[in-house]
Amino acid sequence: MIVKNLSKWFGATSMAVFLLASTTPSHAESYSNLQGKGYKTGKLSRGASGSLGWFVSNGEKKYFCRMRVAVAYVGNTGMVAFTSSGRQIPADRKVYEKYIGGPDSSIPQLSDLKAGKPNARNVGSCDPAK
Repeated sequence: MIVKNLSKWFGATSMAVFLLASTTPSHAESYSNLQGKGYKTGKLSRGASGSLGWFVSNGEKKYFCRMRVAVAYVGNTGMVAFTSSGRQIPADRKVYEKYIGGPDSSIPQLSDLKAGKPNARNVGSCDPAK
């Protein structure tokens, strides 16, 4: 009896959670949409949560866009990897490129990230800044 009703209970609970999540308003924006609306990107910094990312604003509204980068090149010979907390760890670029088969043009330069010039693919969701 309990096992028979358990699947109904899980189904009802799942549906309730889905409906509740789908009715809450979402305030997240995409970085490309914000750029298209004329928002300016600041330098790489930490948000209120401690995550690395960029503040993007148009003078009135301000968003924090999380960084979505695991590794970055440093000049022509260096490389860093990012931990989940945003800490930079030096990486051996020669070993990495040998493993993947050569340089990867999709990996950003650290100097571009720090200067606030990320590619849209390197930026996660953008939430209203506090």
